[in-house]
Parts: sequence; structure tokens; C-alpha cells
Amino acid sequence: EQTAYVTAAGVLAELHREEAPDVLSNGAEVWPVLDFDQLALTSNADLYADWLRAERGGGPLEGAEREEWEKVRDGLIAQAMEFPRTFTLRDFHAENLLWLGNGELGLLDFQDAVRGWDAWDMAMLTQDSRRAVSPEAAEAAIRHYLDQTGKSREAFDERLAVIGALNALRIAGVFSRLQHRDNKPRYGLFQPRQLAILARNLSHPALKDMNAFVRRTTPFVFEGF
Repeated sequence: EQTAYVTAAGVLAELHREEAPDVLSNGAEVWPVLDFDQLALTSNADLYADWLRAERGGGPLEGAEREEWEKVRDGLIAQAMEFPRTFTLRDFHAENLLWLGNGELGLLDFQDAVRGWDAWDMAMLTQDSRRAVSPEAAEAAIRHYLDQTGKSREAFDERLAVIGALNALRIAGVFSRLQHRDNKPRYGLFQPRQLAILARNLSHPALKDMNAFVRRTTPFVFEGF
């Protein structure tokens, strides 16, 4: 496991050294590489507000709670928007990686690449809702990535927590919607791990406002943390 995750982190280090192109082309096909913008982050994070309380029989956040959510959400997104951008695959996790047997990885599901953040790809890799990544493998991957890129650990940990929390809010909301609207109960098997990922990211000091809000509105997020 550790070898695989360190290798994957090395692929990300190489990718993130490349400048994101404006377009990618294949023959006559031209595909723009877009910015991961505030609108996308907002609609993603709102899945938490719309769906997570359905896990305990509740409804979406409304009224004063919704107004407070939007204020706290926008504050967290503003933090993310200040982070430096990089070429980001966005769906970089175990199910989209192929171990080729010669120490190299093949990549699947790269059509959603954007100008995003280094921490998004690393959060997808090391904070996997569908697979329990050991703390040792996650730490080895992060250390290798930082060694290869020369980036600061303290600054990266903050980015990983902020971006990781925004991603975790999205995924937790999606998993709840899939269960309670779309009648797909198997996603309930992934939700405890996903909530623990969210709680862990919220424990970073940079997320104190979102931490307090989630503790008040969906305290069950922290039950297994």
C-alpha cells in the first residue's frame, strides 16, 4: 500500500510542476481547461446543507440556519480562493489508478482536469471515502509529495484541511442524497468513513468557524472521530 501511494504522490508532484494549458486538443477536438471557480465550490458544498441531515431524518438547512451556513461557507471558500492554483486532475483516487506492474501508474477519469489546487488531488488520494487509507500510507505520500515539490508542510497542511473539508462536505452530502433520495443504501457503508474525514479536516485551526457550525447543526459528524 505504501509503495503504491508514494508512487501516486510522485505522479502528482510531476503533474503539479506543469503549467495548466488553456486547452487540450486531440485532432480536431479541442477541450478547454477551466478554473475550479467559486460557483463550483459553492454548489458542491451546498450538498451538505441540502442533504446531510437526512441521515438522521432531518431536512435541509433553512431560514436563519441557511443564512449562517452561507456566511460560513463563503468564508471557507474565500480561504480556498487565495491558495495558489495548479493543474488538477480532480478525480485522483485509488479506483482511477492502474498499477502497471513496473512501478508506474496509469491514470483513468482525467477528463475533469481543471486549474485547481494541489490539495484537491492529494485530498482525493489520501482521504478516500471508498477505501481506508492507512495513516502510514497517507503520511508517506504527503511527505514524498512535499520532498518532490519543496513545498512548506505547514502551508500545505492548511490547504489540505480547507480544500479537504470543502470536498468532504460535498461527498457527505452526495452520499446522503444517494441513500435517501435515490434509494441506494450501499452508500451508507461509506458514510461513516466520510464523516470521519470531514471531522478530521474540521479539526484544523483554519476551520474553526465551519467546525463550530457543523457541531451545532449536524453533531453526528463527530461521533466516530
